[in-house]
Amino acid sequence: MAIDVLAFGPHPDDAEIGCGGMLLKMKSLGYTTGIVDMTRGDMGWGTPEERDAESAEAATILQLDVRENLDLGDCRVEDTFENRCKVAQVIRKHRPQLVFAPYYNLPIGRGLGHNDHFKTGILVSQGFNFAHLRKMPIEGEPWQAKAIYYYFLPMGLSPTFVVDVSAHYEEWHRALSVHRSQFSNPQKPIVAEGPGSILEWFDVYARREPFAVGARYAQPFYSTTPLKIGDPMALVRDIVPRP
Repeated sequence: MAIDVLAFGPHPDDAEIGCGGMLLKMKSLGYTTGIVDMTRGDMGWGTPEERDAESAEAATILQLDVRENLDLGDCRVEDTFENRCKVAQVIRKHRPQLVFAPYYNLPIGRGLGHNDHFKTGILVSQGFNFAHLRKMPIEGEPWQAKAIYYYFLPMGLSPTFVVDVSAHYEEWHRALSVHRSQFSNPQKPIVAEGPGSILEWFDVYARREPFAVGARYAQPFYSTTPLKIGDPMALVRDIVPRP
């Protein structure tokens, strides 16, 4: 089965954070969607088995057609030839039109700059290219996805486009909240619920870009290549003018 939209996440919950609302919207428009997690998040709170169960629950809420895990090892994602081929093989298997991955040029450190975050961006970008090369030692027929776009954009980087996810915000938030081992762990030094909580931060992040396009909630994405537009009016058709 070909998947129209395939998002790669470094750990279980990352694709939900960066793409969850967009995946729900694409599903509502009739497209098939999927997530490939690079690791089981075994260095985070919760056991790998707990995180597997949370990922399956979130996949149901997001109405995903596919969810897989490459199990490359938490904190051990590296841009190697072998791993590029693993990503390329997944792309050949699912034959997506659009691929999403974390932005690859993040400040190194905790948070967005986690090793697995920016290296997943690099690794998926390489696998995106490898998938179409016929001589690569990869199973499956060569496949060239039409585009790769990036999420988890750092402050100061303007998105190429934003997706209005206002109509899907509640379900997106529900998909995030099922990752209880990460966001509701009483031992974690981050408030789980209420003012200042990590889930409230996601709400703030989802409201960072939408004002400019007349939306309430949106998710931002970046493209390294120009976007081809047949009708420029399509860019502004759904924008509500600001007072």
